[in-house]
Amino acid sequence: GVIYARTPPQQRVLTLQLTNHSFVIPPETDDYKVYARGTLPNDATLLSFFPHMHLRGKRFEYDLQHPDGSIEPLLKVNYDFHWQLSYRLATPLKLKAGTVLLAVATYDNTENNMHNPNPKNAVIWGGQTYEEMMVGFFDVAVPATTDKEAFFEKRSR
Repeated sequence: GVIYARTPPQQRVLTLQLTNHSFVIPPETDDYKVYARGTLPNDATLLSFFPHMHLRGKRFEYDLQHPDGSIEPLLKVNYDFHWQLSYRLATPLKLKAGTVLLAVATYDNTENNMHNPNPKNAVIWGGQTYEEMMVGFFDVAVPATTDKEAFFEKRSR
């Protein structure tokens, strides 16, 4: 059965993303890194991560950058296109407005990558699996009245 809440929810979950779509992975290149960053303009509670790349994806990292410039690792995973997973924090992390989130995707465009369709080609952003993506999805809990469109500022570095 369905149970309806007696009162309106106090929070909602937003799925946000760190994206970089302006890169070119050179042919025969291993450990090619692509970066994205975003600043939270409002307080939020970080709940989970979902990295997304295509067949040349090798590793994905999420980090926090503190106001003093220091970096705090949040998640580092070896990536496999055939095993795309969501990673939920054991303990949600409260983030203050102004917190900078960083994402780093690492690609293997060599013949050593058994999933690589053609290591001789340079690779750009695209929706096809023979192209690449760099999207760091993440979920945050915010007050139920928060407007998603105005919530998140992002930029590539």
